Amino acid sequence: MRIAITSGIRQSIMTRRFILGILFMAAVIFLSSIDAMTEAFRSEEPLAYGWHGDFILKALDADAITICLPIVCALPYAASFVDDVKTNYLKLYISRTSNRGYILGKAAGCLVSGGAVIVLGLWLAYGVSAVLFTPLEGPLEPDAEAPEYAMTLLRNCGLIFLSGGFWSLFGMTMSALMESMYIAYAAPFIFYYVLIILCERYFTSLYVVYPKAWLSPGEEWSMGRWGPALVIGELIAVTALGFGAAVRKRVRSL
Repeated sequence: MRIAITSGIRQSIMTRRFILGILFMAAVIFLSSIDAMTEAFRSEEPLAYGWHGDFILKALDADAITICLPIVCALPYAASFVDDVKTNYLKLYISRTSNRGYILGKAAGCLVSGGAVIVLGLWLAYGVSAVLFTPLEGPLEPDAEAPEYAMTLLRNCGLIFLSGGFWSLFGMTMSALMESMYIAYAAPFIFYYVLIILCERYFTSLYVVYPKAWLSPGEEWSMGRWGPALVIGELIAVTALGFGAAVRKRVRSL
């Protein structure tokens, strides 16, 4: 079982799609804040101390990030089950392991790759931002506390990781039910925006299923960051069960 899970994770992150997803996520962050970057480079006055960190945190709230998140997280591994079916690799793999091992390996790979591609993309953007803008920043004012932008981003990484993992697993589950590679990429995006539209237009108080609230929970969450973490965890569990059911049904037809 441990070998199957480790193998699934290794297959999900040691791919060209995973690397491209990280680069794409970092690029989107900068492209979504091109106006702020242009203004910073043109400014004759030094930027505020820690501006590079504030730049990344503000970029997380941009609409471009909201649009790309459910797509990027599905790129590395969400279509892997359909690939196994189309190439007949599923039959070979199942004969060498168990249904449970295969399901857990695929689910683990999907969760890790979907969450890690977003988190690593953010930290790559943070590093590039520090290199570009730190030389343009002024010194910290006397008696002023240094802003903890890096720690703020680090605290948000857990929820970002869980959210990315869920959307990736959701895409793989839907593709397993419909046996379509395109569904693996389209389903997370469609469901993501259905939830956003429902919460923003019709059920404004239903923040529990509001994807944006998962990434930056407000005071309405009585348990703080643990609230959205529990919600996403439950969604992951339900989705994983759905994926397991779809895989078992497909295996019986082999």
